[in-house]
Amino acid sequence: MRHGPARTAALALAALALAWPAASETFLVCRFPNGGQLRVLVEERGFAIELPGQTAWMESQEMGARRDPLVAGFGSPLPGEGWRGVPAHDRFALSLSRVTGEARLLFSRRPDAARVEACRAAAVPPLAGPGDQPPTPPAPCDLPVAAGTLAGTCEVQRLKF
Repeated sequence: MRHGPARTAALALAALALAWPAASETFLVCRFPNGGQLRVLVEERGFAIELPGQTAWMESQEMGARRDPLVAGFGSPLPGEGWRGVPAHDRFALSLSRVTGEARLLFSRRPDAARVEACRAAAVPPLAGPGDQPPTPPAPCDLPVAAGTLAGTCEVQRLKF
């Protein structure tokens, strides 16, 4: 069966529209018990959080899970004012459950320089003898450590045009 050029072009445009990432965008409003609120854009490649009082968005640096719950990490502190009771942090991750609407902010911070140096000094492996197995490498000393979590809820935001 032969298709005319117009039908082929229409099928190609339909396939492109289905594959286009903008088609999978979802805007959410996430509220937390301490008065904090985030407007979140969920895309195929990650999350973006609207910076309060601006028209700019902070994009996630990494996407840890693409199934439920969705998890994305941000390499800077939580933006905005009005976040009471949030632990000191220099990065955070946002976890969203598509089934329940639950949101979790997971805060972490890099250890200070003194702690990293003490860890590295303690992790120096002993010298191996001729018949010994090679030592297992030590864990990295500069990985972020958990600083706390905050739970909230998200709902789909209806956009007005």
